Amino acid sequence: MEGDSVEWIGMTAEESLQKNPLVPDSGRYWCYRCKAHNGFDHIIKKTWRARSNDTHEKMSCVRCQASMFNPAKVRPVMYVFLGITLVALLFALALWRDYEDYVAGCLGFAAFFGLIGFMKLYYMTLWLFWARRQRVKSAEQLEEEGRKYIVSFEETRK
Repeated sequence: MEGDSVEWIGMTAEESLQKNPLVPDSGRYWCYRCKAHNGFDHIIKKTWRARSNDTHEKMSCVRCQASMFNPAKVRPVMYVFLGITLVALLFALALWRDYEDYVAGCLGFAAFFGLIGFMKLYYMTLWLFWARRQRVKSAEQLEEEGRKYIVSFEETRK
């Protein structure tokens, strides 16, 4: 298990704010519950099975323990999954009359990739709405909110 460094942990309200957790940055991990770029615990679990070595990674928010995601990394994967879903649905439509036996397979394929793609779309939508709301605020307002957020986090840790 590894942890990510958190620039603002242990910070007081008087110190300068290096990386404000409330300023949108698509390259940093974001917690959908806290609506912030909190620090995270990088948890790696390995399972050893007969024919495979599976590795599961999770970025867990230090504040609420929810899974976090990186919008810049999720976006291309989301497009791929939704694209595969669309292609599978088009194949199902094209095969509808002539090859009815393959339609169920195409629909199952579309359902599988669609479920994952739309889940990623849901979280990306949460991120985009939050980022839009944050970008409307002034730099001073974001700085003040960021300081309050950090101080409240520090108080809950004590």
